[in-house]
Amino acid sequence: MSVRRIDQTMAKAAAELLPDTVDGKLRTRYRTLSVMSRDAGLAATYAYVAAKGKGRGDLPDAYRKVATGIRDHLENRGLKPATVRSERDILRHLGEMDLHTYARASAEVAALLRWLSRLADAVHQTDDAAPPKGPDDAATSEDDAS
Repeated sequence: MSVRRIDQTMAKAAAELLPDTVDGKLRTRYRTLSVMSRDAGLAATYAYVAAKGKGRGDLPDAYRKVATGIRDHLENRGLKPATVRSERDILRHLGEMDLHTYARASAEVAALLRWLSRLADAVHQTDDAAPPKGPDDAATSEDDAS
């Protein structure tokens, strides 16, 4: 039986939430979730993520994945019954938690969101860091000046 550190488990869970591509906009959004969790609380953060997950496109898909990740993480840590699945039921369940359980759930999700932010920073590629696509893209500024 192997022993795993808590941060290894969090990093793995957060890595599974990241989409294949993290652009600057998504990286910024992930950064704000960690702060939101601390300042507004778990229930408000989950409600925000669930609301932003509505619709179509890469950004709503990313938010939906985070909402699912939060739900699954709470369940895996024994903080939410498997029968509580819908966003409304999750919010109701969060509201019915005793203070100790809510504080623990908040700490768990805050740690998950911090890892998500760190990993998004790590995999984010700026336009400057992207490899050239072809010989024309590799031109230097001296070539442009002549």
